[in-house]
Amino acid sequence: MRMRAWAVLGLGLLAGCATERWSYSKPGLTPARLDRDLGACRRQSARPQWFAVTRDGQLDQAAITQCMERKGYTSHRDD
Repeated sequence: MRMRAWAVLGLGLLAGCATERWSYSKPGLTPARLDRDLGACRRQSARPQWFAVTRDGQLDQAAITQCMERKGYTSHRDD
């Protein structure tokens, strides 16, 4: 029974680590500009107080998307 509980806990943790993928577009966009803007928005959206296995898990995706949209980007979730 304990082994099953650990397995369920492990699967729950893995599911929680899965992140959504988002893309951002803007007319006349260069890869360098996208990297610069996305990096700035990621730094602003970091939530170090959040528990996560990876640093990406400590990023507030909604805050990143809002930041990018304020910069004139169109956002869409990749499936």
